[in-house]
Formats: sequence, structure tokens, C-alpha cells
Amino acid sequence: MTAHPTLSTPPAVRRRATGRWVVASSASLVVLAGVYTIAVLTEPGQSIEDSILRSVDGTTLLQSGVALDAISPPAVLLVVALTMVVAFLRRRPGSAVQAGVLIVGATVTTQVLKQLAPRPELTGELYGNSFPSGHVTVAVAAVLAIMTTFGRHARPLFYMVGAAFAAVVAEQTVAFGWHRCSDVVGACAVALLWLGLVRIGAARLSRDPRGRDDVGPRSHGATSVVLGLALVVCLTLSGAIWSIGIGSDMSLTTSTGQGVLMGARLAAAGVVLVTCWIAWKLDRKA
Repeated sequence: MTAHPTLSTPPAVRRRATGRWVVASSASLVVLAGVYTIAVLTEPGQSIEDSILRSVDGTTLLQSGVALDAISPPAVLLVVALTMVVAFLRRRPGSAVQAGVLIVGATVTTQVLKQLAPRPELTGELYGNSFPSGHVTVAVAAVLAIMTTFGRHARPLFYMVGAAFAAVVAEQTVAFGWHRCSDVVGACAVALLWLGLVRIGAARLSRDPRGRDDVGPRSHGATSVVLGLALVVCLTLSGAIWSIGIGSDMSLTTSTGQGVLMGARLAAAGVVLVTCWIAWKLDRKA
């Protein structure tokens, strides 16, 4: 019987991986701080998002859809357990740890930020603090964990399905008035930040290259194209609707309110898809 040699990740490869994720994590922090400053701490930012909230139909305000109902504390624990079990079944204990730290870390960070990031009353219409969205954080973090736990053959399909579900979660949080678009952006930034942190840790500590099996170039490219087309459609339609509905005074009129709400819903879904696309491209060697 021939013994298989123990392989280790080349130092140059490890440095490149670490550098890529340091940049991604730093950019996520900048986006998180920037969107909070612009959308929450300025009067124009609050005016736009409050106008969108006012356009939510009173019969659906604070109601919930199927995707929102699917996310609850027991569901979070189930997702963490499922992703870790998949990794253990594939004999990837390091991947199981990454998945658990990613989901739990992102979820806890969001809940802490909700308490530490106040929403000052600048427009006279103070809707409760909701930055960032906990539901979107859980959904996006779970999708990103798929890149760690699932094998290279199943990973593209599960990732695309998960990204679609997370996009629907984000859309529904805006549609039912649970959150603003800035809350969705903040949630995506938190999830991507934690993906970067766990990848940095893995690049520094892991010596087993089998813990990160490559997705084939065709499958990787096809997944990138599908996600890219979906996000382009969402953001293009959203931009077109917003350009019509937002007036020079940065507010929404009654006649265009429902249309701009649809634009905001598409924008929220698009932000999630952008995040998933960026993560997929960055993690091309995962």
C-alpha cells in the first residue's frame, strides 16, 4: 500500500488568499460605516427611506411572507447544525468550524450593531432602529457558508438556490416594511466581513489543501453568469423605477410611491445578489 504524502498550502498561495480577504473585509467595513452614515445619520438619507416605508400598503405593513417566516432562532440553529454536519460528513472539520463561526459571528454582530448604532430623529418621522437586518444577515451568511461546507459538484447548485432565497428574504423585508434598503446593505456587509475573517483564519492556520476543493472552471463560470445576469436585471429595473419616482426634493410622490417601493424591493434583492456574486468570485479557489 502506497502512503499518500502530506501536502501543505504553498506560502505564496496562502499570502495571496490572505491579502484578497483582508481587502474584502476592509471594504466591507467601509461600506458598513458609509451606508450607516449616509442613510441613517443624514436628513436626505432618512427622508428617502422613510418615504419608501410610507408607501407600504397599510394592510401589509409589518406582515410577513414565506421567506421571512422561515427565518427564526430555531431555524438559525438548524442551519448552523446542517452546514456543520455536511462538512463533517465530508471529513472537513475545519470547514465545519468556518461555517459555524461565519453564521454565528455575523448574526451576533448584527444584533450588537442594532443596539449600538442609533437612528437619530432628523425628519420628524422616527421609525424604529433596524440597522442592519437580522433576517438578511442570517440568510446571506448561510449562503456564504455553502461555499465552505458543500463539495465542488453540489456547491454551485446549492449556492444559486440559496442566493435566490436570500434575495427573496431581502425583498420581503422591504415589501412588508420591516427594513430599509440600507439595512439590507448593512447586513450584506456584515456577512461578507465575516466570510473574509474566517477565510483569513483558514489561510493562516490550515495546512490541508483537501479542505478547499476547487469548483470546475465551467461550473464556476456558469454560476457567475447566472448570478451576474440576475443582479443586472434587478438593479437595472430598480434604477429605472427610481429615476422616475424620486423628485428633485429627494422625496416620493403619492402617485409614484408604489412604483418606487417596487424599485426598492428590487434594489434590496440586487444588493444580496451582488454580495453573493462578489463572494463567489473572490472564493474561486474555495
